[in-house]
Amino acid sequence: MTPEPTASIIIPSYRGADRLPALFDSLGAQAHGTPSFEVVLVIDGVDDGSVALAEAEQRFPLRHVLLPQNLGRVGALNAGFAAARGDILIRCDDDLVVPPGFVAAHVAAHRAAPGPVGVIGVTWDVHEPGPYANAYGSDAARRSFEHARSLGAGERWRLWAANCSITRATWEHIGPYDTAYRAYGWEDVDYGWRLRAAGIPLVIAHEATAPHHGPARSAAARARKAFEAGAARATFQRLHPEAPLEPSSPGAGLWGRAVGAVAGRLRCVADVDRAGGAVDRMLPLVPSAVGRKLVAALVEGAGYAGSTRAHRPRIAIAHDYLTQRGGAERVVLSLVKAFPDAELHTLFYEPGQTYPEFRDVRIRTSVLNRIGPLRRDPRLALPLLAPIASRMRIDADVVIASSSGWAHAFPTRGRRLIYCHSPARWLYLPGDYLGDAGPLDPKRLALTALAPALKRWDRRAASAADQYWGNSSVVVERIRDVYGIEAEPLFPPFSPDVAAGTQEPIPELAGWAGPDGTEGGHYLVVSRLQPYKNVDQVIAAFDQLPAERLLVIGRGPEKERLLAGAGANVRLVEGLSDAQMRWAYASATALIAASHEDFGLTPLEAGAHGVPTIALRAGGYLDTVTEGVNGLFFEEGTPEAICEAVSHFDPDAYDAENIRQRMDGRFGEGRFIHRLEEATLSEEARS
Repeated sequence: MTPEPTASIIIPSYRGADRLPALFDSLGAQAHGTPSFEVVLVIDGVDDGSVALAEAEQRFPLRHVLLPQNLGRVGALNAGFAAARGDILIRCDDDLVVPPGFVAAHVAAHRAAPGPVGVIGVTWDVHEPGPYANAYGSDAARRSFEHARSLGAGERWRLWAANCSITRATWEHIGPYDTAYRAYGWEDVDYGWRLRAAGIPLVIAHEATAPHHGPARSAAARARKAFEAGAARATFQRLHPEAPLEPSSPGAGLWGRAVGAVAGRLRCVADVDRAGGAVDRMLPLVPSAVGRKLVAALVEGAGYAGSTRAHRPRIAIAHDYLTQRGGAERVVLSLVKAFPDAELHTLFYEPGQTYPEFRDVRIRTSVLNRIGPLRRDPRLALPLLAPIASRMRIDADVVIASSSGWAHAFPTRGRRLIYCHSPARWLYLPGDYLGDAGPLDPKRLALTALAPALKRWDRRAASAADQYWGNSSVVVERIRDVYGIEAEPLFPPFSPDVAAGTQEPIPELAGWAGPDGTEGGHYLVVSRLQPYKNVDQVIAAFDQLPAERLLVIGRGPEKERLLAGAGANVRLVEGLSDAQMRWAYASATALIAASHEDFGLTPLEAGAHGVPTIALRAGGYLDTVTEGVNGLFFEEGTPEAICEAVSHFDPDAYDAENIRQRMDGRFGEGRFIHRLEEATLSEEARS
């Protein structure tokens, strides 16, 4: 039997495959005579190649724990400490490079102490030369390192962070890291304070001092960390009011007023990112002294702005199911961006069928998610969804539900704010849902039998909401007709960043879009392949336009039927990367949007690329398309009307830059997030 190691090194890691090799090299180079140790690598929900690195490591004993989902730093730390077998438990972040005496220094400090201690190895930030580092980062790192080394014994609890250790007995006495810290920062300071409050001295092991190679590399990144840490600081003050921590404030005098002014403009993460980006663009253009002041004002302002989130309630996000890539799912990504510490509740989550960014989110699913066929096609679970949704209880002060039929019914004792993409189409617009299904089709028979009870259930759930938004003028009217609720219109968030990044042609188009598939000039449809989307009508229109090419991007139950009706000038593709989607949009002559959409997000995505839209004059397109500015309309979703519109379309009549500016001005993500932030404030916070 393998003897227990003297020490366990716990490494919490999220997307750390590019950082871990340097850390592993330094651990493999520990000095001769180093006490025995093991490494416990906790991979926080996303395997980016870290598992393979762990399995290939032979220089020291290493075990890895792959968490089933992203639990955040606290969850990863607690899992690692629980799995450790050593007597001395050393926390080591994955962006450190430790010295040869690292393990020995931690062990020696514990052995030299007359009783239990907490051991700290100070770290210093390593910056590569650049505008941010030259103006602020390197100097801030130097001052932070000097301050850390100067703190007295009574203040060292503030240093508990990336390089520290306790004994197993101390861990069992103090307990795990506090799960109240759900986002970035202060979970470690909290633990340091708990050690101090328990009377456990904190000592510094100078031989364990290590460089930190993962600091913020830009003003935007540093300000975002300050904003999130400000919120976490407020959590610490709430949990430990007795701790000797000065109240959060912008400071006094002229500088304090400047910091306060900056903080007043930073209501949410989107504001911080935007302000940080502006400062980063200025840094190469101004003297270092000016740049230093700009970054300092932004960072201090962001920290103070984040601390005001102390007055915010616990927020959760709900969504029907995450099983596809669509506009509703993009809305949820914006909700996650606005509330990064919120847990996401959904009936089903199929990672391979939706946006990869959801892998980074804490997600709680229903029991039905364990059943593969239902997870891949939730429509098969229709008879079960109402009772299951009614059991998706959410423990939060405020639930923001992104709903097209189910999430608005998830029960909670907190306030319910409903962002409605449409009252359930399958109940109130069954023709859209069923398409050409005949009178004896199982779906039609099931819906006919279930509809009366489901409508009663649906309306009860809607009546329990504290706030309703509709994602377009059409949906606001539909909510009024179905529920008798006067909803506030709130356009879905849109970020022009969808057009930012590299572009990559689609290999399947070789021989169709030129010999190598890189020839643009196609017309584009981006849609789920469902009956009400009218993709078949667009394909039929292009039968009459043999000189034009049509690219259809999407997946859905209509795929085989559409393929059978597609001519040689039409291609259907699915499962594209973001870079391929950018190419498809940017290379298009125009987007064609032929369905009765509740909002119609694709004209905005096309607009971010400066591409106009040819749209059906109906539904949500009346909100997103302005004739003569970013597109034109056709009157009916028929092949003849679509063919006529394409024939008369003149791409030279549209200015790409004007289209881009309109998209960002009217439908920007910051506007959307601001409205949600206002709504989630408690009455106490508003007053």
